[in-house]
Amino acid sequence: MKYIKFLVPLTMVFYLPLTLKSQDSTSIHDLFYKKQQQSLSLLSGWSVGNLVYSPLATKNLFSPESTTEHFHQMNFSWNLLNVGIAGLGHVIVNKDSKKPWDMNTLYYKKKKAEKSIIINMGLDLAYMVTGLLLKNNAQKNNSEYSMNKGYGNSLILQGGYLLFYDAIFLMKLKKILIKKKANKVEEYK
Repeated sequence: MKYIKFLVPLTMVFYLPLTLKSQDSTSIHDLFYKKQQQSLSLLSGWSVGNLVYSPLATKNLFSPESTTEHFHQMNFSWNLLNVGIAGLGHVIVNKDSKKPWDMNTLYYKKKKAEKSIIINMGLDLAYMVTGLLLKNNAQKNNSEYSMNKGYGNSLILQGGYLLFYDAIFLMKLKKILIKKKANKVEEYK
């Protein structure tokens, strides 16, 4: 009996930190994947909104003539691709979140996600620059004025939104601090 009174507290001293550590890493794992799903939901909402609005905003979505009609045609086409990417992303993130993991794996996944977002931000800027070039070309080339100006405006809008979207997602990921090998993770608020 004397030994039991001694062993129970001693066991608790060693067992409790192990339990807290695993709960902490599990919550960080869940937070990491939750941020990705939230981000993909934001992209999905933007895409669906454009897919619904563009046909309503123009009568000639599939045979555009005016600048506005070309603008909505490009928005519609662009967001068909976006909704496909977001849908595939949801599936991949969901599957990935259920795979076995440790803190080092999570660390590398986070770093990979951050790098891909930075690359995407460069692409977003390229979309905007391409839109500006198309828009400027519209002033020089009268035969395709409406198409160049409409597509250019759409690329500027879509690239601008994606740049904003990627910047927010990157900031959210940067707030999740995962230290390699240290198994310590924190979130700044």
